[in-house]
Amino acid sequence: MGALQHTPASRSANPTLAIQDYYPEPYRHCYGCGPDNKDGWHIKSYWDGESIVAYFSPADYLTGGVPDNLFGGVLAAVSDCHGTASAAAFSHHAMGYTLGVEPLLRCVTGQLTVNFRKPTPMGRQLVVRARLVGIEGRKVTVDMEISCEGDVTCTATMLAIRLKE
Repeated sequence: MGALQHTPASRSANPTLAIQDYYPEPYRHCYGCGPDNKDGWHIKSYWDGESIVAYFSPADYLTGGVPDNLFGGVLAAVSDCHGTASAAAFSHHAMGYTLGVEPLLRCVTGQLTVNFRKPTPMGRQLVVRARLVGIEGRKVTVDMEISCEGDVTCTATMLAIRLKE
């Protein structure tokens, strides 16, 4: 199978639902983004033009070793959750599917590279944006940026693997 191209089309039957809301059982329990994890962060990812965006407001206890700054592991976890949701949505869309019509394709992390560009301050909403780099067979590559008040504090690249159907 050759490379799939991401092309504009209807992406979601209900754009008010997050990509994670379409996760089938047993994929709804993730601490970071699982809708059914009562103690989790409930990260929600949405189509926004050609990219996918999530907003995350970290709790105060997630501070890192430097006062008033977010623990870097949280940035990696947020990138992991948003990246796999984005990879699934990009792959789903590239196959001509619409969220809520066909069952969502699922992806898992094959590789995640996180670059901490500067400290991420606490007490502010973070914007996490994913863009498709490419799809080759079951491999989906996604670039992400995490920003705070317009200032990019972290970037990440994910190689996600689409699960076999």
